[in-house]
Amino acid sequence: MLFNLSNVGYRYEDGTPALEDITFSVRSGESVAILGANGSGKSTLLRLLDGLHSPSEGSVTFEGHLLNEETLKDAGFRQRFRQAVGFVFQNADAQLFNATVAEEVAFGPRQLGLPESEVWSRTHETLSYLGIGHLSERPPFRLSGGEKRKVAIASVLSMNPQVLIFDEPFLGLDPRGQTWLVRTIRELQAAGKTTIIATHTMDMVPRIADVAVVLGENHRLLAVGSVSDTFTNQGLLVESNLIEDLAGVRA
Repeated sequence: MLFNLSNVGYRYEDGTPALEDITFSVRSGESVAILGANGSGKSTLLRLLDGLHSPSEGSVTFEGHLLNEETLKDAGFRQRFRQAVGFVFQNADAQLFNATVAEEVAFGPRQLGLPESEVWSRTHETLSYLGIGHLSERPPFRLSGGEKRKVAIASVLSMNPQVLIFDEPFLGLDPRGQTWLVRTIRELQAAGKTTIIATHTMDMVPRIADVAVVLGENHRLLAVGSVSDTFTNQGLLVESNLIEDLAGVRA
């Protein structure tokens, strides 16, 4: 099992719950969509999977190893985990901080201690693969929103992670950008990558995921199952506030 969450809860410093009693697993190679209304805890769940938060209750494991603040203090485990799991943030501006796009994409491989020749080989290959080589010398802050999203993805892909976590990746993308992103995600999945994607863009979910994890507005797990079963369960979609209860409106 790649990830396993057992009775996981997370509370903010003031005690307010963000997640409660979350239990599910992610297998290697799976494509998982995290679904739920605003405030249900999707982003918090992704941060737990990326080791950016530690659970307040329960446990998160990665390949059988506990994943929390203490275990990530071990330099060997931390490096293996950071190389294996890449996180593309909802806000690309929070992820981009280097002077040029090329330096941005080179940053991750350089932190892995790779030789400079390998760093730049990965950088150029990733920029070429995503079709953004022409942006290599541009400063990220001068890019459009869609271009920033592509560079953020490139900065993760250059580390060749086993797992890719996306937080609302379709946010702010025009139709052409959404099509590009779907194609890229599907190519990564075909290459054997595990993808975990939180999104509100419901019409894209069947195109990018096979498994759905549905969170309720009470911050608890409502369901884990196939995307096809989830999308035909109108009661579940209404309960999780993913669709409007039109019958209730008509009544």
